[in-house]
Amino acid sequence: MLSQVTQRQFERVRERYPSATLQPLPSGAGLLSIPDVTLPTGWSAARTAIHFLVPIGYPGPTPDCFWADQGLLLSSGVPPQASNVTNIPETSIVGRWFSWHVVDAQNNWNPNRDDLMTYVSIVLDRFRQPQ
Repeated sequence: MLSQVTQRQFERVRERYPSATLQPLPSGAGLLSIPDVTLPTGWSAARTAIHFLVPIGYPGPTPDCFWADQGLLLSSGVPPQASNVTNIPETSIVGRWFSWHVVDAQNNWNPNRDDLMTYVSIVLDRFRQPQ
């Protein structure tokens, strides 16, 4: 079961992305999905779904990495840097996994300040760097 903190923070995500979902996973983690995110130029598609895991114990531990549509490539047709096509753990979803992290999470992620919308912003920042 996802915590009340996670549920409250998810409501903030849904204010911006009404089609977002938060699925509890068997381990106790959650899968946050936003099905239709607009991408800047430099990508092979104009839109993609994004998914990331809300870890067990959140908001203490930060989310880490994310997935997009499995066919997402750079506009040149090559795979993005630090990405691979994999299954999302505990789901049947196959997506393009991005190894993208909060830089120095121990110092740059504060559970009293940061929330799920903060991590959505971190994911969106990665898409602003089509590499």
